[in-house]
Amino acid sequence: MKRIKLAWMVSICLAIFLLCLCACSTPLSNLTPSAPAQVGATGSTTTENQIAHAVFQAINQSRASNGLSALTWSDALANSARQHDLTMQAANTLSHQLPGEATFGDRERQQGVNWTWAAENIGETSDQTVNGALGLHQAMMNEQPPNDGHRQNILTTSGNSVGIAPLILTRFGGGVECGG
Repeated sequence: MKRIKLAWMVSICLAIFLLCLCACSTPLSNLTPSAPAQVGATGSTTTENQIAHAVFQAINQSRASNGLSALTWSDALANSARQHDLTMQAANTLSHQLPGEATFGDRERQQGVNWTWAAENIGETSDQTVNGALGLHQAMMNEQPPNDGHRQNILTTSGNSVGIAPLILTRFGGGVECGG
């Protein structure tokens, strides 16, 4: 578990959920083959939506460069990530699971997603712009084995949908946090 330093003036965290929905069900309205006009989680700001859209495009560009098919956007996964962001913000902690919080898979089910495979990437950057988020994505893509778990999640052949939820923090002088 990593504590978020109170002295940070700005930070961004990206929560990226990758789920395989083969033999699974989720409302068709929650999945789109490309970024819908309004990418983002319920309650997210315009800037957070712009960041989510840019990261969604970057993920699919990275996948295409590696000969993989594009992921679809999932509102349900983005909303799950947003709820986890808010939980992390309240606890002032960056973690895949916080004490008393539902498990990762249960958080997805609570949003109506039935899954057979799931992965989660969470990261942070002090640059609360689209460029900061894209830099975080690039850092994940630059990971090298055996420490390349984020990269492996992005380039999975087991997943086919994604939800991304950046959260810009205004507490403690500003910042962005994302979780999922």
